[in-house]
Amino acid sequence: MPKPFQKLGEIFGVSPSKGSFKEEDFPFKVNSWEDLLHLVKPIKEKNFYFSISPKKPSWFIEKDWPPKKLEVKFHLTSEYIEGKKRGVPIEILWKLREGLFSVQASLNLRGYFVEEAKILFETFIQQALNKGLSCVLIIHGRGLSSKGKPVLKEKVREWLEKGPYRKYILAYASAKPCDGGPGATYVLLTQRPLKK
Repeated sequence: MPKPFQKLGEIFGVSPSKGSFKEEDFPFKVNSWEDLLHLVKPIKEKNFYFSISPKKPSWFIEKDWPPKKLEVKFHLTSEYIEGKKRGVPIEILWKLREGLFSVQASLNLRGYFVEEAKILFETFIQQALNKGLSCVLIIHGRGLSSKGKPVLKEKVREWLEKGPYRKYILAYASAKPCDGGPGATYVLLTQRPLKK
């Protein structure tokens, strides 16, 4: 059977068979706490090692407040659409994407059926070309209530690329969040007059 206190008994000069320590068994007399503190000696042989952690504790780390603004590159998301006519410099498309062109008119197609939206779209583009407008905004919505792909958004893209006014459209790109984000599209129009 192990005897964990046998070594301790040898240090204090008490045999473990006595069962318990008595005051007269201790080799020194202590009357108060201060007397005991005077008997304490530093350990000469240190058999333990410690090192300061290179990391600061979490409560010492300074927090940035307010937090930094989260930058989301919208043109890299799946909802983003863009296109340009052949020969139009990529810088023009980049400026349109960044919203650097002033929007001169807008059309809201949300809530319309496809046939009604097509008539409104073509009429709007024709009027914009007649007025000599260079940049317009088409609001079609994100199509979150559509089954599968967004219906109006895809149709607007189709009308811009294959519709009767495609030769007058220089470029198009999804709008910035302040102008409707993926639910709207900037359209850059040519300045040449509309043929009748």
